[in-house]
Amino acid sequence: MIGKVTGIIDYVSDDHILVDVSGIGYLIYVTGSTLNKIPVAGQKISLFTELIVREDLLQLVGFITPNEREWYKLLTSVQGVGSKAALALLGHIPIRALSRAILLEDSETIKAAQGIGPKIAKRLVLELKGKVPRMLTLASKTSNSFTVEQAGNNELEEEKAITKDGYQRFEFDEISNIELDATSGLVNLGYPQIDASKVVAEILNEADDKMNVEELIKLALKKLAKKG
Repeated sequence: MIGKVTGIIDYVSDDHILVDVSGIGYLIYVTGSTLNKIPVAGQKISLFTELIVREDLLQLVGFITPNEREWYKLLTSVQGVGSKAALALLGHIPIRALSRAILLEDSETIKAAQGIGPKIAKRLVLELKGKVPRMLTLASKTSNSFTVEQAGNNELEEEKAITKDGYQRFEFDEISNIELDATSGLVNLGYPQIDASKVVAEILNEADDKMNVEELIKLALKKLAKKG
């Protein structure tokens, strides 16, 4: 199993990149959103990878964070969702929005991704709505950032993109801390994780993410009390 690849970007294509690792080139398929965020050729990058092995196929797919890779594995566990469809889904819908769509059984949002029809969207909701809370817990334990190091002696055009340790940093807001903290708080109060995750998703879907954890928990408790 190849779980992580670190090397120099040789070139960037429309759905994959080629990473040179000590003279060996690894062709890695990535999401469209990842392509928009990775650095240019000639820079160093690390991607968490999943190796697809079939009789007629040996393919690497890469992700910026371990959490994104786990979501890919979760999506492809659903019958009818292949690697291409899972990458399209992750590239079209941010993980935070995807988790809420599944919890709120919003198949319309899910089927907007290329390769995801109405039946598959409903199947995703049906099979994954009970698994999303575990994914939210996993997200709280993983980092939502990655770094790339400039390779060689070439200088970047904008020095402000480089931090004092020589790395360029990119931040990715997958699951907000407030969402995780509020869900955890409700679970600690004795509510089932699936109920806590769903009610928090409902509130944030209707409001915004600028409220603090205490306000979010209070609103969630009121909603849960009404559902009684």
